[in-house]
Formats: sequence, structure tokens, C-alpha cells
Amino acid sequence: MKYIITVLVLTLAGALFAWRGANQKVAAANQHIQQLKTTLEASALAISELKASGQRNERALVVLRQQVNAAGALAARRNQTITRLLNENEALRGWFQSPLPDDIIRLHTRPAFDNPGDYLRWLSESQQLSDAGKYPENQR
Repeated sequence: MKYIITVLVLTLAGALFAWRGANQKVAAANQHIQQLKTTLEASALAISELKASGQRNERALVVLRQQVNAAGALAARRNQTITRLLNENEALRGWFQSPLPDDIIRLHTRPAFDNPGDYLRWLSESQQLSDAGKYPENQR
């Protein structure tokens, strides 16, 4: 009987240790599940924010395309108006075909730039325009 009680106590002790180990594993698994749940919720929030941002970008793209189309239509109308006026007015056609003044040509002529710093350096080193009170030699 002593032997049976000892075996029974040892069996109960083993079961208790096994139960505690399993209980710790369950607690660790629950903690891991909670961390995964938090990560999943954060990911779902990020996905919904990205979807909303994508929808806003799509709407903005539609607006920009409409603006580009409107600007193209305005440019085409302006070109048609210029062509019509040039065809109707001989003096305007002569003025339009005459060469630009030297200062204007110089404003339109610039070297290729590799970066904004080169452009700023070129601007600060470039020659000044002629005095507004003095007319250039080849005035229009």
C-alpha cells in the first residue's frame, strides 16, 4: 500500500508539473496570439489608410487630367487666334516675323544645367539687362 501511495503521489506530482508546463505554454501562446492580433489590427488600419490615399490620388489624377485637357484646349484656341490674326493683319505678321532684340534672345539662350546650383550660379554671373531707358540697337 505504501508503494501504491508513493506511485500515486509521484504520478500526481508528475501530472502537476506537466499541467503547469502546459499552462505556461498556453499562457505564452495566448500572449503570442495577442501580439499577432495587435499586429493584424495595425496592418488592417494601414491597408485602409492606403486604400483611402489611393482613392484620393485617383480623384486628384482625374482632376489633373481634366485640367490638362482644358489647358490643351485653351492653347489650341490661342494658337488658332494667333494664326487668324496673323493671316488677317499684314503689320502684325511683319512684326511677328521680325527678329527679337538682343537682350530677349540672350534671355532665351542658356546652357544645359546638371543641377539647380549650376543654374543659380549661371543666373548670378550672367550679364545684366540693358537700362530700360536705353533702347537696344535691333529693337522690334
